[in-house]
Amino acid sequence: MLQMGFLLILLGGGVWIFLPSPIAVHVDEAHRGSFSTVIEAEGKTQARNRVVIWAPVAGVPQQMPLAVGSPVVVKQIIVRLVPDAVSFRDPQTLQFLKERAAAALAAKGHIAAQREQTAAVVSQARENLSGADRMVSTHIEKVMQREQAQVALRLIFKELETLDAAARSATFDLAAAENAQREIKGGMPPEWVLPAPVSGIVLSLAESGLPVGIGARLIEIGDPTDLEGIIEIPATDAAHVSAGQRVELKSARLDAFSGRVRRVDVIPATVNAAQPKARIAIEFVASPATVKALGNNQALSARITLATIDHVLKISSHSLIQQGQQTSVFIIENGRARKRAITFSARDADTVVIEQGLKDQDRLILNPGPGIKDGVRVQPL
Repeated sequence: MLQMGFLLILLGGGVWIFLPSPIAVHVDEAHRGSFSTVIEAEGKTQARNRVVIWAPVAGVPQQMPLAVGSPVVVKQIIVRLVPDAVSFRDPQTLQFLKERAAAALAAKGHIAAQREQTAAVVSQARENLSGADRMVSTHIEKVMQREQAQVALRLIFKELETLDAAARSATFDLAAAENAQREIKGGMPPEWVLPAPVSGIVLSLAESGLPVGIGARLIEIGDPTDLEGIIEIPATDAAHVSAGQRVELKSARLDAFSGRVRRVDVIPATVNAAQPKARIAIEFVASPATVKALGNNQALSARITLATIDHVLKISSHSLIQQGQQTSVFIIENGRARKRAITFSARDADTVVIEQGLKDQDRLILNPGPGIKDGVRVQPL
């Protein structure tokens, strides 16, 4: 009997020696918490009240005593352009100016219609604020309603200011195109002189001495302390975004600050962009000093939270296995990997909300490699 027992021990030890070693794996747990549906996008800062002075003809801009940040006053000479003789006499130059004038006239009409619609909302927003003021009390819901009404009214007035600035810019474009057409018919001048249509600060300018084509941006004038954020997202996502929604923002010059959606404009699909997009204007919720520090035309990251749901079961998206229409994960049971089919109701780049297939505190294998199969031994790292 002793010999038989000794043989069994030796046999068991030999089998154990030849068993494959457990595969080391990274592990995460399913857990309950809140999940937010968000939209993330890159964009830039932009002066709300700005005018772009563009080249009425192709040519070479001459050196001027201006730089980014220089103040200019209305009617001050800000550009001297030596026209290109060949382009000046090209019939396409006159055609471009006619088209530019037509586009500016159409833009003025569109902006006027937008302003009329926006102005019509002002009275309703004022009524909402008056109603919220009458109902306000110590109840947090009533206080929040008044704050929302105040924000809505403030955003509407900001939008009216922005539309007025856009109308002034379109008026300048129209006048510049019409004036250029008259100048061309009178013969090529040795130098094309352009005055500032408004007072302000130089936000950007073309390099002098380098040839530019007709319509090229020469100088941008505006107010660098009155900025907004501009981002573009797919139009399908924009359907869930509305004016007043809070936005989390970051830039290279400022780690984190807040904003609110002021306007959502759908951009129709084009040859270069098959899918329609939406341009979102964001009002900054920050002090004037903070906004000034951001700077014009600077990169910006935006995050808009659309909805938040609480007490849902979440896992890392890095644990998913997709095979055809089936989504699975590997959980760990008694030291072995076990494949488990799941269904989920929502997800983002990092997190998946589980509908069926898992329970709280299930341990999941992250980024399962080809060696991970149902039943293999695993060792959490």
